[in-house]
Amino acid sequence: MRARTVKRVDKLPRSRHRKFSNIVVREVRDRDGNRLGTVVEPHDGTPAGILAAARRASGQMFINYASASNIQSRIGATDVDGAPRWSISPNFRHLAEVGTDEARYTWGDLTAFRR
Repeated sequence: MRARTVKRVDKLPRSRHRKFSNIVVREVRDRDGNRLGTVVEPHDGTPAGILAAARRASGQMFINYASASNIQSRIGATDVDGAPRWSISPNFRHLAEVGTDEARYTWGDLTAFRR
């Protein structure tokens, strides 16, 4: 399946989220943090499937956006209902549930683990 570019999921009405079920979303940014686009890949709902889709999305990111930054470009995945559910680390080693300290840290919040 080909990668596709979509509007931001968090900006859509809840009733339209369903069509974004079980996808990995890679928000493509350059090294200065400027948004370049979005790459989307479907996944099967399993942790292995989510990570495989994240790798495919990253491959498409570098093919389609020459100035893309791996570290600046966040990766997330939706659940079966289309709601944001998982944060994926840029090295594909960590899959964290959205809303946890680990997910916030993965997405750049360096204060997530400070107490």
